[in-house]
Parts: sequence; C-alpha cells; structure tokens
Amino acid sequence: MEQKDSGNRIDLLGGKIAGALFWLSLPIMGSQFIQMAYSMFDTMWVGRLGNQAVTAVGAAGSFMWIGQGIAMIPQIGGQVMTGQAIGEGSLTKARRCAGEAVRLMLFEMIVYSLICIVFRHGLISFFRLHDPATAAAAESYLAIVSIANVVMGFNYVMQGLLTATGDSKTSFKYNAAGMVLNIILDPFIIFGIGPFPALGVNGAGIATVFSECIVTLLFIRFIIHDDYLFRGFRLTDRSDRSELLHMIRLGVPPAVFNIGYAFVAMLISRIIVAFGDAAIAVQRIGGQIESVTWMTAEGFSYSMSAFTSQNYGAGNYDRVKKGFKTGTAMMTVCGLLFTALLVLGATPIFSLFISEPEIIAGGTVYLRIVGLSELFMSYELATGGAFNGLGQTRLPAAVGLALTVARIPLCYLLMPFLGIKGVWWAMTISSFLKGSLLNILFVLRLRRLDPSEKH
Repeated sequence: MEQKDSGNRIDLLGGKIAGALFWLSLPIMGSQFIQMAYSMFDTMWVGRLGNQAVTAVGAAGSFMWIGQGIAMIPQIGGQVMTGQAIGEGSLTKARRCAGEAVRLMLFEMIVYSLICIVFRHGLISFFRLHDPATAAAAESYLAIVSIANVVMGFNYVMQGLLTATGDSKTSFKYNAAGMVLNIILDPFIIFGIGPFPALGVNGAGIATVFSECIVTLLFIRFIIHDDYLFRGFRLTDRSDRSELLHMIRLGVPPAVFNIGYAFVAMLISRIIVAFGDAAIAVQRIGGQIESVTWMTAEGFSYSMSAFTSQNYGAGNYDRVKKGFKTGTAMMTVCGLLFTALLVLGATPIFSLFISEPEIIAGGTVYLRIVGLSELFMSYELATGGAFNGLGQTRLPAAVGLALTVARIPLCYLLMPFLGIKGVWWAMTISSFLKGSLLNILFVLRLRRLDPSEKH
C-alpha cells in the first residue's frame, strides 16, 4: 500500500484510500493493542491477588470509563472540527479548535476528578458489593486513579487532535512508552518486588497514575516544539464562544452514549452480583479479553473519523463514499477473525488470566456467546467514526444508547430461561442490532450527500 506523508502526517485528501486508512489506522491500532496488553497484564497481576481484588478494580474502573466518556466531548468535538477545518484549507481555524479542545478538557476533567475523590464511598456503594474489604479496596483504588483523570483526558484529546491532522504515529510512540512503563511497574508495586513496598490493588492504581503522567509530559513537549497545529498555542487564550458551543454540541452525544454505556454496564454488574462474585470476575476478565476487538475497531473508528472529516470539509464526497466501502471491508475481515479466535480458543485464552476452575468454565461460556457479535461490534464502532466525521454525532449515539439500554430488559427476559447466559446473550443481541442498523443508516446517508450541502 502506498502512503503520502508530510513528516508524521499522512495525506488523507489524495492518493489511494486503502493506503491512507491502513497507515493511519496502524499506529492507532498499535496503541490499542498495547493498551489491551497492559489491561490484560494488569488483570493477570491483580487476578493473582484473588477475585475480590479483580472485583474491586472492576467496580472502580467503571468510573474511569465514565471519565473517558466525559473526555470524549473535547476529543470527538475537537477532532471533527479540526479535521474539517484542515479539509477546508483553514489551518488558523484548526489551531483555534485544537486550543478550545484542550481548555475544555482541563476544566471538565478537574471537576470530575474532584467528584470521584470526594464522593468515592457513595459511588462504590452503588455496586452493593457483599464483602466490606472488597468495597474498601475499590474506594481506595478509585481515589488513586481519579488523580489520573486529568492527564488521561489530556492524552485522549491529544490523540484525537493529532489523528485529525493525519498523524497517528506520535500518539502511538508516546502511549506505547507510557503503557510499557505501566506493564513493567505493575508487578513491582503490586507485590513489593525489590525496594518497592507491596501495595496490592493500590499499587496498580499508582502505576497507572505515574505512567499516564509521563505520557502527558511527552505531549506537552510536543506542543512546545510543534509548528503546525499548535503553533502559537497558549492555554490562557480566550475561547471563541460559538466554536466552543459547536464543539460541545458535537462531543456531547458520543459522550452521553459512552457514559450511558458505562451506567448500563454497572447495572448489568448489579444484575450479575446475584450470581456471586465469581460471575463478576468472569465479566471483568472476559471483557478485558474481548477488548481485542473493541480496541481494534475503536482505533479504526478514529481513522475513519479523521479521513471522513477532512474529505467532507474539502467537499470530496466521492472519496468519502469510497472510504466507507474500503473501511467496511477491512472491518469485516478483522471482525470475522476475532470471532473465530474467541469462539474456538475460549478455554485456553481464559485460562491465561486466572486459575480458578469455576471462573474458567464461566469465562469459556462468556467468550463463546459474546464472541459471536465481534463482527457487528466492529461495524458499530467504525460506522460511528464515519458519522462523526460528517459532524453527525447524534444519530450513532442515539441508536447505540437505545440498543445498549435495551440490554437491561433483555437480561430480565432471558435470565429465567438461561440464567447467567441470558445476560451474555442480551449483550450479543444488542451488538448485532447496533452494528447492522448503523451500517444501513450510513449507507442511506451517503446516498443523500450533495455537493451543495453546507457543513
């Protein structure tokens, strides 16, 4: 595949589409795979502390998920506006949009971090954890990782902004450095190897905070030396009210969806609690394993958004259409491969992360059921990225949220007949419907693209 590259930036407006999407996606997917590796190593190390520790981290981790959703407001809004401005040929406007995204992120993430720290007891009590020691560990872990919300939010926003310019390599290098550092630090701080004290679950949180701070320092260094998107950037610049409101309008729908998804996941966790702590551990570990697909498709979603936003901003509507067809074909291959991996290799894969036979047996069932939906999950995320690139963030968010919320009644409908497997089937059916419907809706939207429409 061919690529056009100005430094680390790939030309998304010209050249072969498959090459542009592939080379832009590859570093993003690399970042996602390293993130997946970190999550799996983290789960594996915490799993050695027992399923109570896994449950504690899983409960607190739900609020980190919500934090990621809040960070999506400037991340998605900033990426779309920056990409469209570059497509229009207005680098000055793109620089303003990037600055707005960073300032908005800092404000909202500082507020959210304080909420998580001050109200951690009430937040964790939502899960109704049976064991007081597990609840206490979850509260402690939440307080520690909440410190990282600001820097994690900054890192997410920077990745989105750089991807909008066609540069996914820089974020990959910085994120890779941070995550490799986190993987190395985890066992030392969790188990007290060498001069380090054994901090257990809290050690995992401290390693996360430290590593994310290193990534932030690397991005700050990039901003200082960059003469393209961040040339002339000042944190104290006055915001443009109309651009800020437009960014919020673009970013709020996917953020609401992500936060809603997290809440649904928490409600499902409460449902699963009735089946015991082992079932919660199955969901936590199984979700980490399944993230192979989710993180790959999410990485591709960023590249689809950047490609679509630049070409839509430039009025290259035929290229937008061809890009979606090419991207869908790539996601079809990935989705089918991951389905085969999870369904056929369920038991040996799950056995890598925990040694308790009961949890391995439950995890095998989980992967074989949820693994059937990987293709449609891939379609959902990639198509959502394409919709975002058009600046139409409401529709994919509305469809995604409605069908995600539908998992709750589906659980109660299926559990009397299938037990815990009814929960896994509810998740699979929901993913199938979301991926199918969004793909159809985007094809219909492409048919209505008109050179006279304004963006």
